[in-house]
Amino acid sequence: MYERKGKAMLPEDVETTHTASNGPRLEAIRTHGKEIHKLMKDTFDNIKPDKSSKTWRQYVDYLNGLAIEGITNGVNSSMLYLKD
Repeated sequence: MYERKGKAMLPEDVETTHTASNGPRLEAIRTHGKEIHKLMKDTFDNIKPDKSSKTWRQYVDYLNGLAIEGITNGVNSSMLYLKD
């Protein structure tokens, strides 16, 4: 999530860098989230399933699992990068 510089930074510089890079990244996450919701709505509108059906709930759970796995992998990779 962050680009690591090769030199030590003062705490104030870390906070400034964090604030500057955090906004665009959060906006990208929101944009992608909206895109996922739009795709889910399009899928729902095209196949018109019963929202309470077991199959539809399993499909939604599967997609939620994919999103959670992607976020977890991203955080894990960032932490390993910082560790190294």
